[in-house]
Amino acid sequence: MKDQFVIACLADLSMKEEVVSHAAFFARMLNKGLILLYVQDKKYGNATTTEAEQQIQSLENRLSDLKPAHVIMKGDIKEVVNALPTLLNGVVAIVGVNAKAPNGSLTHPRVVLRLFRQCKIAYLTVQQKLGNAHDYDRIAFGVDFRKESKDKLVWASYFARFNNSRLMMMHFHYSDQGLLNKWKNNVRFMDKLFANLGVTYTDQVVTGHALFPETIICDNAAQSGCGLLVSVTTDTRDLDVIEWVAGVAEHRTIRNSARMPVLYINPRNDIYVLCD
Repeated sequence: MKDQFVIACLADLSMKEEVVSHAAFFARMLNKGLILLYVQDKKYGNATTTEAEQQIQSLENRLSDLKPAHVIMKGDIKEVVNALPTLLNGVVAIVGVNAKAPNGSLTHPRVVLRLFRQCKIAYLTVQQKLGNAHDYDRIAFGVDFRKESKDKLVWASYFARFNNSRLMMMHFHYSDQGLLNKWKNNVRFMDKLFANLGVTYTDQVVTGHALFPETIICDNAAQSGCGLLVSVTTDTRDLDVIEWVAGVAEHRTIRNSARMPVLYINPRNDIYVLCD
């Protein structure tokens, strides 16, 4: 019996193949259990538990080497998501995103972000099936002057430690000395952490001025051949006027045109991580 689980969130069964392909990879990489989760929520009019049972049982049979479990229930999806670490011992959730989905549907990018806004575990948003394990050979993450940059480092290290992935740290060049000093402090913290873990990385300077720098990092990561971006969501307590009007960076990175998976971590003090 595994101590922690990768949660394949299948509330919208139209993307079950995409979600399960990535969830199976994560379960194998992390040597964790796999749970296929379906929640019937009357607010979204998704399939009944009876309708979902057959499809999920078929998925379970195909993943026999992982011996997955399945959980099918009725209720409020957001409440279930918030309870994943305690209810199901979840350590990471996988959820499908369709940039062209109708407003209000369970795969619509804004709906996904809203449902996972208070999630205490990392969650991976996927737009297409995983081609093969080599898709995760290169992992990108940005480091800037904000303290939240540090929240990405442990998860980035998992890919290097458990999948031998190459890490690419992307950053801007800061002309402001105060911002530069904060960035250097974050890099020193990263270097010390990675050295203790035996993890190496390469760095890449990105250029450009944008309202949302993370979108530039996301685009550069895709152009550099990275298969995944590790990102921290915006703390809703610290939104500025522009973000209230134009939205936050994750509203754009989640639907990136390269259809690259994005692993989001909410900026919380009680975030759950692996027992490794």
